[in-house]
Amino acid sequence: MPQNNSNSLGEFVKDLIRSRGLDNLDYEIVVQLKADLRDRVESRVNAAILANLPPEKVEYFEKLLDQSSTEEVQSFCQRNIYGLDEIIANELAKFRATYLNV
Repeated sequence: MPQNNSNSLGEFVKDLIRSRGLDNLDYEIVVQLKADLRDRVESRVNAAILANLPPEKVEYFEKLLDQSSTEEVQSFCQRNIYGLDEIIANELAKFRATYLNV
């Protein structure tokens, strides 16, 4: 997932935990829950990014992930994925609805 969303993702996960009323659990449990949710959300967002990347750009994108800075990866995604912000927002909304059973 583009890293400029990293802090926002942390807040998103905290909000999910609060919304489920799980923020009063034992500290270690909350820490593990946050890590698990963050990994699951990142996986869904990354899958959506790959699904919306033009096929001819996938190989180059994989090289970027291994060799480039976060900023270069973000810039590549913004240039090559139409509606990237909406795609990410949609995945977050779907994850939230599933997690909260809305």
